[in-house]
Amino acid sequence: MLTYATADDYKEWNDLEAVPANATALLRSASLAVREATSLDVYTTDDTGLPTDADKLQAMRDATLIQATALNALKIDAALGGVITPSTTTSKSINGASLSYSAAEVQAAATGKAQAAQALVSAAVQALRLAGLASNEPWRVG
Repeated sequence: MLTYATADDYKEWNDLEAVPANATALLRSASLAVREATSLDVYTTDDTGLPTDADKLQAMRDATLIQATALNALKIDAALGGVITPSTTTSKSINGASLSYSAAEVQAAATGKAQAAQALVSAAVQALRLAGLASNEPWRVG
């Protein structure tokens, strides 16, 4: 499977001491999302399928790392293939202290998490668009 970033890239990007156990799954999931977002783009590739243009390759790497970081921060299990397990709570209590969230806040959090599990987060899309990728329309010739 084609991936645009390595576990070492992920470690460096996030300034971590060690590569997390789920890094490979996160990068695979993120790379799939990047590949889907760039599926209408036209660019030259090498024999492995990676862009030969350094700026495009860097943008795809960065977008992959942004997405993988978001998936991890949102505690999305990349091994589930985009399926979200319910985990957003409306209230919490710890040692007698309570915290409640409004239904709108809980719904917004759940919606954001679901969107990140199935498509690129906005920062990843921005990284691609700055390099001329992630177009919304097919190329027309003639």
